[in-house]
Amino acid sequence: MRAVAAIIVAVTAIASAENGSLLVESVPAFASVYIDGRLAGETPLTLTTVAAGEHRVRMTRLGYLENSRVVTVKPGERATVRARLTNPSPQASNAAALKIVVVEGEGAVNIIQQKTAVAPVIEVRDRNDQPVSGAVVKFAIQKGKASFDGARTLTVTTNAAGRVTATGLTATGKGALQIGASAAFQGQTAAATIAQTTVTTAAEASSIASGGGVSTGGGLSHAAIAGIAGGAGAGVAGAVVLSKRNAVVISGTMAGPFNAQIVVTTVTTSATGSTTCASTRTINGMLTLQLEKRTDGSYAGTGSTTGPYFETAVTTSPSCSPLPGTVQFNHSGPISGTASNITFSGRDSFTSTTPAKVTNTTTLTFAGTVTEGAAAGQTAAANVQGTMTYSEQSTGTGPNGSIISGSGTTTFAVTVRPGS
Repeated sequence: MRAVAAIIVAVTAIASAENGSLLVESVPAFASVYIDGRLAGETPLTLTTVAAGEHRVRMTRLGYLENSRVVTVKPGERATVRARLTNPSPQASNAAALKIVVVEGEGAVNIIQQKTAVAPVIEVRDRNDQPVSGAVVKFAIQKGKASFDGARTLTVTTNAAGRVTATGLTATGKGALQIGASAAFQGQTAAATIAQTTVTTAAEASSIASGGGVSTGGGLSHAAIAGIAGGAGAGVAGAVVLSKRNAVVISGTMAGPFNAQIVVTTVTTSATGSTTCASTRTINGMLTLQLEKRTDGSYAGTGSTTGPYFETAVTTSPSCSPLPGTVQFNHSGPISGTASNITFSGRDSFTSTTPAKVTNTTTLTFAGTVTEGAAAGQTAAANVQGTMTYSEQSTGTGPNGSIISGSGTTTFAVTVRPGS
């Protein structure tokens, strides 16, 4: 969400009389470009409106050393930055740049009779163990009878937390199931295999959970069944989740769209007076809830948002600059509460120093109610209805000691459902 927070500076700062442009290129291409600490895109990158003055340009790409330099942009002219990124030492090059962590779904049991299956959730991380947003992940059925809404493969992109869910998984045949997951980002790849098993009835699943045997048509040995019963699993819409402590009884991923608008009003005060700028922004996003219901009735998991965030109108004034294009509305936070009130919140703060020193803070909170439906003697989430509140605040100083203060808040309703 730092990209969203940072662009408030473009509205709050007093605009330069003239701007220039900037071209950033790298070898190899597709390096992430940060201008004064803010993500601007990937190389080759052309920015048509850049405030005149000095700017720090930083380029990063998985498997290469970071490249950073200061460039001067002159009014009405185009500045160019070209860099050949450096390979690290052979030892570092051989280190895995990407890795896949299986968050949910490993060792889970699917129940055909209930038409339930455990949707794998994975997280893609870099060599520094940090989540990678924007990685392309492909899920594929390697062994067993299952599909993703009728297809044998599914391609999705990681969110701000580096996570993706294999939505639409449907198990159609009894026995062992293997799901392959491969990730690709900036030329780097990683792969993992997720092992599950499928049974016909809830009674067979309960037998596995209690350590008893179950006929799998020759698909699984007793040792394999014991491994599944002791592994960490997660289910959706009534699937049995098996773990040693049986802390989680239901797990699943739900999603729903939302559309919102926010007006951010910024006042810049100097010795000669004050100027007010009003910026209207639109958010067309998707709310995703990865819910886990515990044995004590409480809920846990992760909530996250993503989608385009862009300006639709701005006060007409020489000192009110438009936002530079579309960015992503990414927020995430841990879920807590009970069916009558589940909540999560995300907060981010970022300080920019060019052309003004401004601290921008964004906050997103969600509060909702879970509508539960009975399934196999347990309780599964049917949908979640709630309200999200989003706010932006900025404070700082501009050129010539001017004081900058901005704020805006919006509240909107959202409904999420399984398979949305």
